[in-house]
Amino acid sequence: MRNIFCCRSDLDSEADVESLFVNRLLAKLRYPDNRVLRKDSLDKIKVGRGRKKQLYRPDYVLLDRKRRPVIVIDAKSPIEKVAEYHYQVSGYALGLNQRHDGFNPVKYTVLTNGLVLLLYPWDSDTPLVRLNFKDFEEDNPKFVELRSLLSYGAIDIVQATEDVFEFVRPNLNELSKVFIDCHYLIWKKENMGPTEAFYEFAKLMFVKLREDHRITKMVEGGQRPKASDFNFSVAWIEEQVEKGVDDNPMANILFHNIQDKLEQKIRSGEKKRIFLTDETLKPRLSTVVEVVRMLEHFNLHGIDEDLNGRMFETFLNATVRGKELGQFFTPRSVVKYMTRAAKLSAGKDHLPYILDGCCGSGGFLIEAMAVIVHQIDGMTNLSEKERGRLKSALYKDHLFGIDGSETIARIARLNMYLHGDGGSKIFTTNTLDKDLRLDKGLGTERLSDIEELQGHLILEGLRFDAILTNPPFSMSYKKKDASEKRILEQYKIALTEDGKLSGSIQSNVLFLERYFDLLAEGGELLTVIDNTVLNGERSQQYRNFILDNFIIRQVVSLPFNTFFRAQANVQTSILYLKRKEEDEKQGHVFMAILNNIGHDDSQRYTPERDNTPELTEVYLKWAETGAIIEVFKENEGKDENLGCPFQTFVVPPEELNPTRLDAFYYAPDLRRTKENLRRRAEDGHIRLLTGADLEIIPTMSSKDKENARGKAFRYFEIGNVTQDGAITNYREDVFDALPSRARLRVRTNDVIFAKNNSSRGTAVIIPPEFDGQLVTTGFIGVRPSDFDEALLFWSIFESETFRKQIYYLAVTAVQPEVREEIFMKEFLLPIPTRKRERNRLIESARRVHQLHEESRQALMKASSVAERIFEGK
Repeated sequence: MRNIFCCRSDLDSEADVESLFVNRLLAKLRYPDNRVLRKDSLDKIKVGRGRKKQLYRPDYVLLDRKRRPVIVIDAKSPIEKVAEYHYQVSGYALGLNQRHDGFNPVKYTVLTNGLVLLLYPWDSDTPLVRLNFKDFEEDNPKFVELRSLLSYGAIDIVQATEDVFEFVRPNLNELSKVFIDCHYLIWKKENMGPTEAFYEFAKLMFVKLREDHRITKMVEGGQRPKASDFNFSVAWIEEQVEKGVDDNPMANILFHNIQDKLEQKIRSGEKKRIFLTDETLKPRLSTVVEVVRMLEHFNLHGIDEDLNGRMFETFLNATVRGKELGQFFTPRSVVKYMTRAAKLSAGKDHLPYILDGCCGSGGFLIEAMAVIVHQIDGMTNLSEKERGRLKSALYKDHLFGIDGSETIARIARLNMYLHGDGGSKIFTTNTLDKDLRLDKGLGTERLSDIEELQGHLILEGLRFDAILTNPPFSMSYKKKDASEKRILEQYKIALTEDGKLSGSIQSNVLFLERYFDLLAEGGELLTVIDNTVLNGERSQQYRNFILDNFIIRQVVSLPFNTFFRAQANVQTSILYLKRKEEDEKQGHVFMAILNNIGHDDSQRYTPERDNTPELTEVYLKWAETGAIIEVFKENEGKDENLGCPFQTFVVPPEELNPTRLDAFYYAPDLRRTKENLRRRAEDGHIRLLTGADLEIIPTMSSKDKENARGKAFRYFEIGNVTQDGAITNYREDVFDALPSRARLRVRTNDVIFAKNNSSRGTAVIIPPEFDGQLVTTGFIGVRPSDFDEALLFWSIFESETFRKQIYYLAVTAVQPEVREEIFMKEFLLPIPTRKRERNRLIESARRVHQLHEESRQALMKASSVAERIFEGK
């Protein structure tokens, strides 16, 4: 078990808790060394427990900017029950406060044994916040609240504004709700669409952050703000209006000032555009006042730079949906996992160059920025000024994002600004255009934007250490379109085997080559990709490109519901590639299959079941040590569509099949199923057949179709059949009027099974009334020698052993299914060798078949009776 600070197994003693947990927590809270007093520099104070007194000093006392004590911290051994020592830190806080006549500088006490952390108000024995070991993750609401309360400078602001103006840090849940309420208010009161309302709220957020920043700087400079200094307030607005200064001071004074400053930075090249030129606040004053009233008492300035952005991103994803913007946001758990897996590394003299060529709202860049900033904050060998210079360089020069939509690019810049001002290298153009051509009619800023990117990528030859991305998987480039053909002609991967230009190719495939070109030698690409690229029959040339140009580090299968929020039903994977160096050979590949990334099929949040934190821990351990850790955990929701066990495993290079690069093909669950079948066969209990050993019913030939024209047929599809093989409905029509998939002609006693994954286990024995009729090619059919063999095959196709093979061996992304070729080559079909077991299986199947027939006859009889009653026959 690991959190952002350490492994659970590393904490054996109090000294471990101090060095591996508390010290790292203080760095995260951004306390300078000269504001941390440690045990050996503290006085002992008498503390009492009942009538007993003892001399005591804690492990840490934290100071504010005026060097006053504000927090008392004590670390204990992991085996200690920390709550039992509350009297010590409470008594010590009391003693420190008694030294300040009429003023209590100490606000909080903290007890921790590394496994539990308790935060108390200094004068209370009831914890304000309790965090367990696993709660110390960036997005955990408890950890966010702890950072809000204890970050360096937070208490200074509270103390400086007490009795002047309520100005407090909100918790994540509270602020997310307020953000959504503000957005809804603007949306409804101003009769705007949700996206337009978002932009108006974003403008007010800019004003709020700028004003809160000004208040914070006043406090840092030793000033005590007056109530009149809080301009982002209803009182200030009303005062300006009453004095006749302006009829909408929020728009015409505060936002106008921000626009002027941003324009100056845009003209100097320091910033890129977020708001349009001469843009102003559109909401009426009454609406603005209501929004200000909801936000004025929250301190939103980035005491913890990443905190505001995470709060705002929660709002962004809750209000501005991909459907409206034509953009799909990658789930945060996936973004976080990919960024942690990349192991981005920063040093005193080195910062990585990072790119997302389909940056959307900037999620990958923001997460990468947070990881690297955390590393910089932990560089205790640097001064605060040196760390500041490193961060400034990171924000300004090392985080590159490109998006084809100007609207989306501006959202990304806004989002980056709120996370620490890293939006200086967000560009608007088509990443897939290797020439970065300047189209006619572009405005001056757009032209300048692309010229700057040309300078970096073409003239300077900038190449990236890491690319984190989720390219669109539904967009294609077609040769018949002149502008798209120009793009296709730039790509080797767009050529067929005979060297001709493909008629159409998916953009995510083009991105494989584009990103290869943009990676530095040994650079790494982490991308979300649809499974058709990894296992589709027509995608072999793309897999060959991957194998020829990259080392595959990792393949992680994502749940089918990953992009349900974006109304996309696509099977996708995380593909982690390293640009191959000369003569470098493929090594072992880490693979995983996730069944939950924090929500279920109905889009209900299930954070307690999210696999990605455990996956991060397992992968990083393998990457560091090479230790192969196989995880196999059954899905808790057995009724979930396409659910499967959570699995992690490692595939040796010699076992890598060039036709199948998806994790499902190598799943331990499938491997164990097949191994068990082979053991049973070796023991003589069963004999194993493959699909090739059976007579497969072919689809109709051209001659068959010609002969069928004008003739009437009965026809049914997968949806007309129950899970246990009963035909509930069918269509009857002439061949020409039936769907083009009505191309499988069956006979009595043929056994057919659904080949798509979502209907796996649906198998039917063809009854006499369907002899010579048609079924959909969504079935694979086999022709047994007699009825008993039909019952045997039906039993096999209905078994969990067979269903499991369909699940793991299915290919493509949208409707994964097994092709006849896969069935013939890969499937193992167990046949009992002992007559008694074979007969028992057949008789069980016969009973089900009889029940189906009895049910069908009863239904027909009921229908006949109803007809006589209703029609008077």
